Amino acid sequence: MSTLHPATPSADGSSAGRAAAELITEAARRLVRSEDLEEALSVAAASIGEVLAGEAVLRVTMSQHDLYAGASGPVPVSAVAPAFRKALEASRSHDGDVVLVSRGEHALCRVCVPVPGTKPPGPVELTFAELLLHSLVQAVDRIVTVDRFRQSEANLERAVESHRLVGQAMGILIERHRIVSEEAFDILRRTSQDNNVKLREVAQRVIESGSEPDEVV
Repeated sequence: MSTLHPATPSADGSSAGRAAAELITEAARRLVRSEDLEEALSVAAASIGEVLAGEAVLRVTMSQHDLYAGASGPVPVSAVAPAFRKALEASRSHDGDVVLVSRGEHALCRVCVPVPGTKPPGPVELTFAELLLHSLVQAVDRIVTVDRFRQSEANLERAVESHRLVGQAMGILIERHRIVSEEAFDILRRTSQDNNVKLREVAQRVIESGSEPDEVV
């Protein structure tokens, strides 16, 4: 993929603006399909760097986490040049660097691109870069939402399974000792608390071993 410069005619008479439009269309399509955060960061950094003819460094802030990334994907903060970190922290362009910012529901995305002083990006290239950064924000928001939903589903499944195990263990104690459900649950709960073992784990051990709760911890 060739490097793009503002309004540079190509051999067939089309402008770099058209090539940039094709670039962001393809990049946006990939971001829409992406289910992987690392892939989304890599696509966005590579595409923005291509549009602005420089090496893009992204900073994505989510909750209490900060991620830095380039075209090759996430990088440790120690690998980011101090000048880049300073520009991304300030969230504004200076000293020939272009800094763009876009905020979503779950993430604040910033990108810094050092550009040659002789060929600064024009308004078209800056607009394209902003669109790409906004597409990244949308992708990150979607990925975070999906991950949280999956985590919520997993938590719900674990809760349902725990409820089933505790109920089964209570049934064993009720039948064995001829006690009521409240008493059976209290035995399991006390065993869990006194031995610092999860209630689900106590119940599962009772079911698997057939032993008394205080004999399985």
